[in-house]
Amino acid sequence: MLYHEQSEDYRPLFWVSGRPIYANTLILVIHIIAFVVSALCISYFKFYAVFNGLALNTADIWEKGQVWRLFSYIAFDPYFFSQRSLWFLWNMVLLYFFGREVEQFVGRKTHLKLYAALILVPAMLLCLVGLVIPQTYLNCCDVFFGFFVAFATLYPGAMPMMWVPLSVRALMWILLGISTLIDLAANDYTAIFMLWTCSAVAYITMRLIGAGRGFEWLTDWIEERRTQKLVRQSNLKILEDKKSTESIDDILEKISKHGVASLDARERDALERARANLLKRDQR
Repeated sequence: MLYHEQSEDYRPLFWVSGRPIYANTLILVIHIIAFVVSALCISYFKFYAVFNGLALNTADIWEKGQVWRLFSYIAFDPYFFSQRSLWFLWNMVLLYFFGREVEQFVGRKTHLKLYAALILVPAMLLCLVGLVIPQTYLNCCDVFFGFFVAFATLYPGAMPMMWVPLSVRALMWILLGISTLIDLAANDYTAIFMLWTCSAVAYITMRLIGAGRGFEWLTDWIEERRTQKLVRQSNLKILEDKKSTESIDDILEKISKHGVASLDARERDALERARANLLKRDQR
């Protein structure tokens, strides 16, 4: 653990041959298995057959009830196989390091809930968009980046790469900007939507559990606005009372000079209201 003491709920899910298996370790193993199985399936069934069978296709979900697509779309990233690169290894390192730190802070239950939210919330929101514009999406990297955003929310000033003088929060915004520009250049607005939605889910989840003072800034802002409103109402009441007092003084002066008969209906009503207010104050 590098940045914070452990959560009381940071415990292994189970043990295998004397080795503890934590929630993040299980997630990592599941994605490695998904990568291997996807590679074997692609070699036999070809890429587009596997893609069409696993992708988050909103039309198939709404029209055919294929709800498994809400989960299966994170099986792999197409770039894992379309390019001979270390992209898969980089994502697993990202998940292992930052996911582990997040789990140690929040505990296994919240960690698994975060993982489920990173999968389901963006998928369901995309399905709503799909009611207007049908969408198809297959990628697991947004979920991994969500754990990175969660880590950056917990430890915004941390510097995970000692050779790069950047805080993790600054690095997060840089990576978000680069990814968004790349997808924008490719006109891949679905990828932009999923990336930012996953990031928002991770950020809000960490805030809800109290990271970075949680949402105290929001309650402080609401309380400040409420106080300002009360002050304005109080000032307005004082101003109205002052005007009312000045008006009554003028009416009393008129009575002393010309008598009660000189008052018109509006002045009589004002005098009666002032008398009623005085009686109420005396009763208190």
